[in-house]
Amino acid sequence: MKKTILAVAAVAAWSLMPGVWSLSAASPSSEMWKHNAPDDVKWMKVTFAGGFVYGCDSGIYGLDPATGNVAWKREDLKKIPEANIEELEGYPILLVAQNTGNISTQTHLVAVDLVSGETAWETEKAKGMIADVVPLYSKDMVLLVTAGSGGRAKLDLLAVSMSTGAVKWEAGFEDKADMYKAAKSSNFFPKFDLRGHAKPTADNEAIYLAYAGLHKYDINTGKLLWKSAFDVTEKTLARTNASPLVSGNMVYSSAKGVVRAFDKNSGALLWSSADYGAGIAQMELVNGVLYGRMGGVFLNAAGGDYEKKTPIGVVALDIKTGQARWKYEGAKETITNMVVLPELSAVLIADAKNLTGLSLDAEGNKVKEAFQVPLEFKMKSSGAGKAAKIGFGALRGGALGVAKAASTSAPLDPPIALLPRGNDLIVVRGTQHAMGFDPKTKTIKWFEKADPPGMSTFNKIATSAIFATMYLAETQRAASTQFGTSANDDANRERFKTAGQWESAVSKRFSKTNATGSYSYMLSDVKTSDGKGPGITGVNLDTGEADRFVLFGDREPEYVVDEIAGVVYRSHKSGKTISATQIR
Repeated sequence: MKKTILAVAAVAAWSLMPGVWSLSAASPSSEMWKHNAPDDVKWMKVTFAGGFVYGCDSGIYGLDPATGNVAWKREDLKKIPEANIEELEGYPILLVAQNTGNISTQTHLVAVDLVSGETAWETEKAKGMIADVVPLYSKDMVLLVTAGSGGRAKLDLLAVSMSTGAVKWEAGFEDKADMYKAAKSSNFFPKFDLRGHAKPTADNEAIYLAYAGLHKYDINTGKLLWKSAFDVTEKTLARTNASPLVSGNMVYSSAKGVVRAFDKNSGALLWSSADYGAGIAQMELVNGVLYGRMGGVFLNAAGGDYEKKTPIGVVALDIKTGQARWKYEGAKETITNMVVLPELSAVLIADAKNLTGLSLDAEGNKVKEAFQVPLEFKMKSSGAGKAAKIGFGALRGGALGVAKAASTSAPLDPPIALLPRGNDLIVVRGTQHAMGFDPKTKTIKWFEKADPPGMSTFNKIATSAIFATMYLAETQRAASTQFGTSANDDANRERFKTAGQWESAVSKRFSKTNATGSYSYMLSDVKTSDGKGPGITGVNLDTGEADRFVLFGDREPEYVVDEIAGVVYRSHKSGKTISATQIR
């Protein structure tokens, strides 16, 4: 199995994010069970409802998470790589793609019922490789975007019923799109997909695809209503553009640092903004002003490294003309996602030095900082015991650097993600720091520092997961114009024989979350009564306390975490043994 960390489905935008942690002492955790796989485990996954699934050359297997017993097995689905599976979060199926032909001219897609393991439905209508999967829950539909291999490719669209697999419509996509090497694909037989592009946006009438410009399709028939083709990719940098934003009779699109406004009905281009750099990866529309996050650090999908692109900051655009009302380029070295705070009339960002609230009331092309809080804190008594200042680490080795400041031993670790919590706090996260910020009082309520374990793969693993979390936070906010979410009830679920069991499991799972609070589980250096070495630490996001932990016995652990249940699933050195450990 590739040595990486796999995110699990979480209740909100905060998902599994590997970081690091040092504990002076801890009691041992409790192993629940061990399971012997038929052969080497290639991938593991915790499902939305809390089930556990793994794949190996001999098939795909579902285990009872409480006992480790085999709940179901699909030995007809052999040698399925992780890049060929897709769970529709909030829906009880796992999509498994079986490709045939030297250039994958056809895909046999199987929808596996996650409770029973049976085939819910299957189709051979998909043409080429599955390049993107777009669930449209309230329409009982999933849009499968398929493509040829490598470079620039022609796309095909296939909309099928989530519950039956019946084809609802098929459509061509005339303009070729740039493809990205899939993060989980093999180096020997690489898979290419569209995940580096902005996620599509849908409303009750149409879906807007931003793979090669902006294309609007009727969501019920698949008819192309209008299109505007233009270049959207900044070389091989991924996720540099925001999802299309639909508001009233307007649709806003960002590509290569330029924002465009289109008439929703005709597709006429109403205005184009100035060029604001390599990318505007997030857009927020508030009170007639469109805010765009400029630049930052982006993944180079070709080499796996991260690149800084300037200018870095926020631009506020007039939605009638596209002219800049003001532009803020004061961000230091990097920038997080934006969080709009209507009650404070501010948009919050963090850079390498400060948390900054930019006033939504700024006028006359003047930037107004509503508040600014330096990122400088006192350590807890259990930590380093000295003041530590977060700085910007050099981009090296495919991830943000972990060089240490000589005076404080504090890692140079910039904030990467801002994640609002239900308790009015905003969690500020770097690869090695986490803190809870109260925007109303402008104070840091809690702060924790972490030290990295001695792992050769740590930097890239940690940075990749944190950036993925920021992207999730941004796209969930951008998707506010979408019709339907994974939380919606879907009447068609009753067509599944096991739907009652699945809904019961989900209900129980989320009740547990509400009772226990939310945690972030981080890869860390842990010292327990059993020894010292790489392990897992759980941080309570309500209190900032590190009060869950487990020690690993090897230097390059392969694992997934069920955040809600507080269970770590590991594939051990032999590659054929899986264990489940309750984090205490």
